[in-house]
Amino acid sequence: MHILRLTDEYQEHWNNFVASNAADGGLLHSWQWGEFQKELDNKIFRLGLINNEGQLQAAAQLIRYELPFEYNYLYCPRGPVINVLKIDDLNSLFAEIKNIGREEKSFLIRMDPPWLTGNEKNLTAAGFRKAEGEIQPKCSLMLDLAPSEEEILGAMKPKVRYNLGLARRHGVTVRVSDQISDIEPFWQLTKQTAQRDGFAPHPKEHYMKMFSVLAPEGLAKLFIAEHENKIIAINLITFFGSVAVYLHGASSNIYREVMAPYLLQWEAILAAKKMGCKFYDFGGINGRTFNNDKWAGITRFKTGFAPAAPCTEYVGSYEKVINPFVYSAYKFVKQIRG
Repeated sequence: MHILRLTDEYQEHWNNFVASNAADGGLLHSWQWGEFQKELDNKIFRLGLINNEGQLQAAAQLIRYELPFEYNYLYCPRGPVINVLKIDDLNSLFAEIKNIGREEKSFLIRMDPPWLTGNEKNLTAAGFRKAEGEIQPKCSLMLDLAPSEEEILGAMKPKVRYNLGLARRHGVTVRVSDQISDIEPFWQLTKQTAQRDGFAPHPKEHYMKMFSVLAPEGLAKLFIAEHENKIIAINLITFFGSVAVYLHGASSNIYREVMAPYLLQWEAILAAKKMGCKFYDFGGINGRTFNNDKWAGITRFKTGFAPAAPCTEYVGSYEKVINPFVYSAYKFVKQIRG
């Protein structure tokens, strides 16, 4: 086994490996996600653990995030992605990640691998500790797309089926777009949703650059709900490997009674199934190992589509502090900002 810093000729090999070995489908560790991060002016490192036959056995995509005063930290989103490995092999990968952290003068390394609960020991053995907060959802809802459309629909809660019918009776229509121009209405609805629900959205540039990288390769689409010639809700859905992901959603403050978000989810499920995806990931929900009172409503909404589906629970976010002084200052500033 040896570690390589991978270049563009490994893109197809990388994506095939990630899609085959990441429990969440691998979007945030895809090659294209790294290219999107480059568009945001973030420095990218791609590490591959290669066996003697030249095959990938582990992949780690690191993103360097800049902070004021020339400080930075490294983040490995939903990674590393690994095959079945011995702990010694993992330690060699973690050692190289730490080397990059020191080379880049990073004060912190964070990661939240797509490993299910029960695999935490691989992180603690490498000197990582559980982080106080999560970046990616620790618990998510994955809908199995193998059953027929009728079976999937029949397994939903009656209220969800009713709201789907209600949206249709009100004349809500859904179109699918890969046009960058449709990010503008998505952004306008995102601002409304953020103000209504009390969260801070990404800047518009973030969504623009994400879509400009992912959409041309068929990895992202906008599902747009319209009513009375007005756009009233938009979902950004990604497709990578065998998993479709409900990544972002936004809706208008008006026409909420026509239940457009329900129809958007159903149309995205149908599209994912038609494309051959095995799972539809609704994203974060409350689960056995994570609970946020603010997520109660969205958890009810999502689980209504698949009440019998088990919650997928990951190990969560882990960190390795390289510079304790800077890390303490970073935590203090975050607490002040809320």
